[in-house]
Amino acid sequence: MNLQREDFWSFYEWFFRPDDAFLESAAMKGIVLAVLGIVLGLIVGYVISASRYGSGEGFFAVARAVRDLFRFDLPGTRPRRILALAALAFREAIRRKVLYIVGLFIVLLLLAGWYLNPQSDDPARLYISFVLTATNYLVLALALFISAFSLPEDIKNKTLFTIVTKPVRATEIVIGRMLGFAAMGTAILIPMGLLSYVFVTRGLDHTHAEVADVRELDGGGFEGETDHTQFHSHEFTLDENGIGATEMVRGHRHLVTRNPDGSFEIGEATGALRARVPSYGSLVFRDRSGHLQEKGIDVGNEQMSGGYGSAGISRLIGMSKGSRKIEHGYVEGGGLGTAEYTFADVTPERYPDMIPIDLTLRAYRSYKGNIEKGIRGSITMKHPTKPIESNPIGFTVNEYEVDQKMLPLEMEGSDGTNARMLNVFEDLVDENGNMTVVIRCLDDAQYLGMTPASVYLRPTDHAFAWNLTKAYISIWLQMIMVTAFGVMFSTFLTGPVAMVATAVCVLLGFSAEQIYNTRYHIDIGQNAGGGPIESVVRLAKQDAMTTQLDVDSVTATVIKTVDAGIVYTLDALATSLPNLPKMVNTAEYAASGFDIFGALLARHTVATFGYVLLAFLISYFTLKAREIAA
Repeated sequence: MNLQREDFWSFYEWFFRPDDAFLESAAMKGIVLAVLGIVLGLIVGYVISASRYGSGEGFFAVARAVRDLFRFDLPGTRPRRILALAALAFREAIRRKVLYIVGLFIVLLLLAGWYLNPQSDDPARLYISFVLTATNYLVLALALFISAFSLPEDIKNKTLFTIVTKPVRATEIVIGRMLGFAAMGTAILIPMGLLSYVFVTRGLDHTHAEVADVRELDGGGFEGETDHTQFHSHEFTLDENGIGATEMVRGHRHLVTRNPDGSFEIGEATGALRARVPSYGSLVFRDRSGHLQEKGIDVGNEQMSGGYGSAGISRLIGMSKGSRKIEHGYVEGGGLGTAEYTFADVTPERYPDMIPIDLTLRAYRSYKGNIEKGIRGSITMKHPTKPIESNPIGFTVNEYEVDQKMLPLEMEGSDGTNARMLNVFEDLVDENGNMTVVIRCLDDAQYLGMTPASVYLRPTDHAFAWNLTKAYISIWLQMIMVTAFGVMFSTFLTGPVAMVATAVCVLLGFSAEQIYNTRYHIDIGQNAGGGPIESVVRLAKQDAMTTQLDVDSVTATVIKTVDAGIVYTLDALATSLPNLPKMVNTAEYAASGFDIFGALLARHTVATFGYVLLAFLISYFTLKAREIAA
């Protein structure tokens, strides 16, 4: 996972951005969207009223709607009528046979063996990604369908008034519909989540029945290899007491013990299903001469991947400058180049036995070298301010997977003058609990790439079941949001049109990050294939995206101007919509074995509540304009 700056923010930082960047905060975006949402609702209501009663009476109708909201409808909203309307929506969804979605999901799980690669290097990631992605798209499609069609049919058939003896208020209609459809989505999501957990755990559960090869070591202990099961085997090493573990293969390992009778017992797979709780540090680089640098070496294509990211309103009004996306910085091997991570809260309570450290590094070769060997690096622990450091621990880079290491609490090192045994907490951690970890590349003219999230300490792990539950909570929040948008559009559009409008909002939400990046490249004048029209022209002419557009200067100017207008418009729309890629990315956390931390889920919850509130206000004013509520 290539985490960005906003992924490290606490909820407070995300909501307020106290570092003089309030324009980029969620609070500022919420204020702007609330104003725009209310204005949009009033405009839509006025257009509907004016088309029926004329411009003058339409204005007074909208004014009465605003008055009624606070004077009559909100105070007069009754839970009994809301529940009655919610029950109606729930029963209507059942009549539409939406429960078949669960059956379709079961069929997908039963047929998963046909298209999931059994020889994957990371089967846990494959299985978790599959169930979360399938659930996400099925549930969002369900929410889109049931929320967009129900209300237009009830408005047309006037069936809303048959379920209660008293007049129904617009607030009750909107809230009831949203609650009913949300309840149906929840009723479907719960069994899908349970089935997903069973599918993942049962699919990854396996044991190795026997040891295929074993050798006794001269200094005591044993080493050997397990039998071949599920397309893999493990090498293992046991100490003189006959206790040890296998090497990490396909994201898991097994405990191995030697029994008194000389037989070997291999335990269940461990480590595949986890929720790592990483402790990230601050990162600085040193160049080949040992001088401090804010960024690492750019090996040639990193800046092309830059973008605005979640710069909020500041990006929309042109006040966001420079790339906001974190890209990999590289350190050169064979010199003084290093990447230095300083970690906080390194205490005996958090790391009582050893210090787990995980690496997800990239390797860049400036020449082929020995293709059978990976690029070598080293890890050194050092005091943040004093010339005390441990001896380097060598490793070979394992790209595209989490390389798990264990740092000992005592090891040989130097205090600046003498070589001696060092204790991590007594010699390498300062009085504030900080410790620095230095990453070096050992091979000349080769490079190691990293971001602030590429190296982290891992003080603990959380339960996989709870982490998967949080991933499903994120899917549930997305479903609530899509349902609210579907109900909103259905208050003033026909069913098919409301479904298309909601689908467009969902697609724009999913495309938000790509739209932000496209605007970034247009703003800095970087030729990355251009906007939509330029892309079509290049496809027709079969031109590469890195070459100049093969048209005359006037045509090129017109194309780029129109493209900029389209992209800026899409940027405004995408900014006003939920950033669904960030919400969907929780599945990546779970699939990659990272804990979905509480602040991230809190952000999604607050964002969902905000958009549901906006959809409610727009729905209310449009319904009042149509005089559905008495």
